[in-house]
Amino acid sequence: MKADTVCLRCHQKCIVTAEVKDRKIVKMTHTPCIKGATIPDVMYHPDRLLYPLKRVGKRGEGKWERISWDEALNTIAGKLGEIKDKYGPEAIHISDGSGQKHIGLQVISIAARLWPCPNTHWGRYTCQTPDEFQNWVTWGDSPTYEFGPDYEHSKCIVYWGSNPDVATPSQTQVALKALRAGAKLIVIDPRPIPMAKRADIWLRIRPGTDMALALAMANVIINEKLYDKEFVEKWCVGFDKLKEHVQKYPPDWAAKVTGLAEEDIINAARMYATTKPACVYVRLGTQQQVTATQTSRSISLLIGLCGNIDVPGGNLLYYRTYRDALFWHIYDMDKGIMGPAAVEAKRIGAKEYPFMHKGRVCDIPGTIRAMGRGEVRGLWCVCDNLIVAEIGNREIWDIMKNKLDFIFVSDFFMTPTAELADIVLPAAFYQEIDLLVGRFQYPSNVIYAAPKLVEPPGECKDDREVAIEISKRLGADVTPWESVKDWLNWRLKYMGITYDELCQKPGSRITLPREFRRYEKSTPPFGTASGKVELYSSVFEAVGYDPLPVYQEPPDGPVSTPELFKEFPLIYVHYRILSYMHSEGRQIERQRRLTPDPYLEIHPEKAAKLGIKEGDWVCLEMPKTKGEWHVKYKARLVPEIHPDVVAGPHGWWFPEKPGPEHGCFDSNINAVLTLDPPYDPAIGVMQCRALLCRVWKAESQ
Repeated sequence: MKADTVCLRCHQKCIVTAEVKDRKIVKMTHTPCIKGATIPDVMYHPDRLLYPLKRVGKRGEGKWERISWDEALNTIAGKLGEIKDKYGPEAIHISDGSGQKHIGLQVISIAARLWPCPNTHWGRYTCQTPDEFQNWVTWGDSPTYEFGPDYEHSKCIVYWGSNPDVATPSQTQVALKALRAGAKLIVIDPRPIPMAKRADIWLRIRPGTDMALALAMANVIINEKLYDKEFVEKWCVGFDKLKEHVQKYPPDWAAKVTGLAEEDIINAARMYATTKPACVYVRLGTQQQVTATQTSRSISLLIGLCGNIDVPGGNLLYYRTYRDALFWHIYDMDKGIMGPAAVEAKRIGAKEYPFMHKGRVCDIPGTIRAMGRGEVRGLWCVCDNLIVAEIGNREIWDIMKNKLDFIFVSDFFMTPTAELADIVLPAAFYQEIDLLVGRFQYPSNVIYAAPKLVEPPGECKDDREVAIEISKRLGADVTPWESVKDWLNWRLKYMGITYDELCQKPGSRITLPREFRRYEKSTPPFGTASGKVELYSSVFEAVGYDPLPVYQEPPDGPVSTPELFKEFPLIYVHYRILSYMHSEGRQIERQRRLTPDPYLEIHPEKAAKLGIKEGDWVCLEMPKTKGEWHVKYKARLVPEIHPDVVAGPHGWWFPEKPGPEHGCFDSNINAVLTLDPPYDPAIGVMQCRALLCRVWKAESQ
């Protein structure tokens, strides 16, 4: 039997085909990347967790005992109840990582409402969150994230700090089609990503200076009168203030700051403004910095100036399609199921970072430190390899091992994080549970149901069911969802259809009306404080943030700290790997074969001066952990990379190495990063790219 299903092994939510034989998935087809093809490899991997386990030795000792689900759930509810009664619901933290795409978000929503629990977090605060919240302030939607750009109809595509061949392989195929049809391409990246080689303009920028480039482009667009005057006058607020503001940022100034040619900056601004419609995709290259929110906003302003919003070929108002249809989209659910106000007010970071509170995200550095102080006592990691994925993982390791009263982890495999748990739960995989998704791909107007294809092996269980069952044992006063099916039906509540009925529709989908320029017909036109595109942010001004982006240098760098730059003469950035999703997949042979080792990209001239050759193991050290910790990578010489830049993978660990650490400190950049300030004033993000470092050849090869 062959059946269509949805792949959730990355953000793309691609529709793929599974071949089922003897009640097992034996093959996947129509998959745009290796992660979809290896779904059966994960599901039937010999190391997959199949039964609930209870720790019987010391934390990290690796001694486990198989227990029943009743014992596991009763123990969890009992421990959480004790913590809640003694310290309050804010003493429990739930963290969802990259694992179980969108399932973890649903788990957090259920638990936050039913337990209730304010300190929830989804592991995107250093990537999506700054861009997400500035988008809501500027647009009332999120047009620059993965689902916003309409590549298919675009005449000019801008990839800004994003590597679509790796991050969005399915959408990249659509973009390539547009490029073959003649669309222009601008790439802004210090690395020679595949798209850079196709670009009409490649801006090999100094990391951390993207805001300078965006403000200079706005300067050119405004001063040369290339902006969309009609759109700006009718649908935007704050243009005159923005016009005055960007006079401080001319292209000759930006050229000195960014290391780019002034002519290239001007040409990029002209190409984007005059080749319409145009779309922009913003990703990690502009995030993960203390200026991330305002950097993202400076790019959003270019879209507003040129009127490339909610038009074919521009950046679409993605959420609006689902919101207008009254569908509880995965990213909108938190707005409808907030917990009690008294509980919500106890979210860590709510006062310091009110925008994080809006999205039910607690401040992670603050939460980790609260764990160390004993203010947070219980932790559930929902397919979140927190030890590997989070910054300052050595500190987190110590806190999890020695400070917390109770930890439980649900996952597919025994990760370093699971090794420190008191109870480990076996999570069901995507094709073993009922799924309901809103598609990412253009035209972003499909609600798709993918019922489970096979039964979970062993005793693996849907994490959403786990959250509901724990809430029952905690004695939730109001339980609107008795089962996962109730939860799925609730998400469809206002659409007049149940999940089972949706599964019976042709293609198991609902196609929503797709309209453009919806701001022309609605009141208010945009979901912002003013109802218009806020070039000058009244919300930022009200809470004490800069209403217009003001350029700041990275905290450490050749300009901010020139003496430190002499000692640490390279600038570190991360890159993502096609064969993995963050920390996932290292134990999957077909995926590991594509990228067996952690590679550090370095310019050949820099490598030669350091005596480093292709394939040599090298050590990398950063100022904050100087002389204390370093990490190791295998050198990969890249002639086209920015000469001052080195780039390494994040989230690396070695499942084949002994537990409990499984090599999670060996080649993981998070082992030499810290949770210390400075922080982005709007979101609380730490500087974890565009960082100074030094590299040397490892003594042992």
